[in-house]
Amino acid sequence: MTKIIHLIRHAEGFHQLPRDHPNALVRDPCLTTTGIIQSGQFNQRFPYHSCTDLLCASPLRRTIQTASLAFEPEIRRGLKILALADAQESSDAPCDTGSDVYKLVSEFGTILDVSLLHEGWYEKNGINSSSVDALWERAIRLRRFLRERPEQNIVLVSHGTFAHYITEHVDPKGHQTGEYWRNVMWRTYSFSSEEDADAKLFETDESIHRHTKR
Repeated sequence: MTKIIHLIRHAEGFHQLPRDHPNALVRDPCLTTTGIIQSGQFNQRFPYHSCTDLLCASPLRRTIQTASLAFEPEIRRGLKILALADAQESSDAPCDTGSDVYKLVSEFGTILDVSLLHEGWYEKNGINSSSVDALWERAIRLRRFLRERPEQNIVLVSHGTFAHYITEHVDPKGHQTGEYWRNVMWRTYSFSSEEDADAKLFETDESIHRHTKR
């Protein structure tokens, strides 16, 4: 079977509001009311809920919230949201800096699987730094992890900038070369080869056709 990766950018978060909004500059912001509505609308139009057998998200609050609302049918049938530190956003700004594991567990409870998170997972150093080399390395490591999972239909909720690294739409200086990822934008990928060391992805024909029709 061909392994499928559905990559989704989170819905609108408070960090996307004008900077004079009191919640625009807080650390690890949650979704706005608009973001909650966007997630619910995505839930209604996503056609592959019954096929999804792994639900993953960046451990930031806005991505976890998006996953919990947009993929509520998966959670209702027993899937948990697997928090993956390698899927977090690229910058070291407060809005892209996550929360302690105990805070995430307190807020999201049993729907969140934090088994792969370590304390301080959000510290922006080493492979989690905002350097272009570190971002490339983290994207490769994330893709390898997903390729090695036994599940065949995987959902990953991540972030607009880091999605360009996951899909390799970034030039050597870190400038984005692909289409801008809008809120709750969704594209579908598969792996180019089981032997490829970088676990590169290619967009499926169905996904290309879906976006061409817009």
